[in-house]
Amino acid sequence: MTDRPPAVELRRSVAVLATEWWLVAGGLAGYLVFGAWVVATGLAFDSFVPGLATRTLTAVGPLTVTGLVAFAAVAWLVAPAMVAAWLLDRQLSNVSGNLVDQYRIDHPGALPAPSGVLMLAATVAALVAGPRPPVLAVMALAGVHLLVRTIAFGRRVYSFSPKLLFTAMAAASGLALAAAWLVHAPRLPGTVGERVAGAGVASVVETALGAAGVGSGTALGVLVAVPALLSGLYLVVQTVVAARVRSRAPLSNPTKRAEQRYPIMPPVADSSRPGPPTPSANDDSQQATTEPSSEPATDERTADAADTDESAVTTEESDDRSHTRVFTAEEPIPDDEDAMTTVATDADEDDDGWVDDTAIFSPDGATGSDDECGECGEEIPRESVTFCPNCGERVRR
Repeated sequence: MTDRPPAVELRRSVAVLATEWWLVAGGLAGYLVFGAWVVATGLAFDSFVPGLATRTLTAVGPLTVTGLVAFAAVAWLVAPAMVAAWLLDRQLSNVSGNLVDQYRIDHPGALPAPSGVLMLAATVAALVAGPRPPVLAVMALAGVHLLVRTIAFGRRVYSFSPKLLFTAMAAASGLALAAAWLVHAPRLPGTVGERVAGAGVASVVETALGAAGVGSGTALGVLVAVPALLSGLYLVVQTVVAARVRSRAPLSNPTKRAEQRYPIMPPVADSSRPGPPTPSANDDSQQATTEPSSEPATDERTADAADTDESAVTTEESDDRSHTRVFTAEEPIPDDEDAMTTVATDADEDDDGWVDDTAIFSPDGATGSDDECGECGEEIPRESVTFCPNCGERVRR
């Protein structure tokens, strides 16, 4: 089966957009759930440990770490980032832990193309018009989608595909987007803005921005672009590693995961290079030439098997034969030892194995179908007569 052309794979990559509704729904739900989490935990922290929120724990450079800042770093950044990474890995994996089928295309490089184009256009718009909210929203959406497609691409390719790195990329992107939400949350109007301020978000953001020495607009633009920056960095590194892998083709003993595909290797004419031989037309002709030579051997094995079966059947028939000797009244009745000796001798002459013989002694040449009366000795039929026709005695059987 040959790979599809790149143009066909690009159309398949665009068609996958119809199945990624979960990304839009999950992004919207994550925005709302994360906001509720921040407000609820911030108010609970201020209610249960009011003195710890303003207490200075330590100082990292120009950043003064209070109890609320330490709590925000764990509850508002690290924990949501780990949950986001776990949810993304679960969404991209099937029940066996491998990449879902919709992203297993023949040319994985087509996967990041649609969102990459959208991210490039949003970046140009941000540079021209500034970090306006609509532009930042498009950048966030394009960056998240590019991250998802890049992780799917990375799990599909062979040359550079560390799954732990993809988990770290998803966690770092989740942390950056959580921080971006905290930066823009104090600007929310109405009751939401008041609840956010009451949870202590504004003081945490001011402390962080003051330590970084940047404004909220610049910080928001950089944080939103983190998923796209990580994706682009990985794509560059993967391209370099893939070029090195292709330069060493063919690989001596390649091993891959079930979700991966082998890269398309260039043909190598040098037979001195290590690795398995590349199939060619000559190999096919040699295989066609050698195939008929194997048929006589198969016929010989079949004939040998048939001979073996015939001999087995003959042996079974010989073993099943019964040797019955009939002694009449005119012949002397041998004792048991002589009878067994005679039977054994006859068995040795007929067959080379053990034969179970039965000797029947019949006086006056009686057959196996006759019997004799116990009183007068008259021969009578075995089955049809109950009383002796000569003396009237009851026949005992």
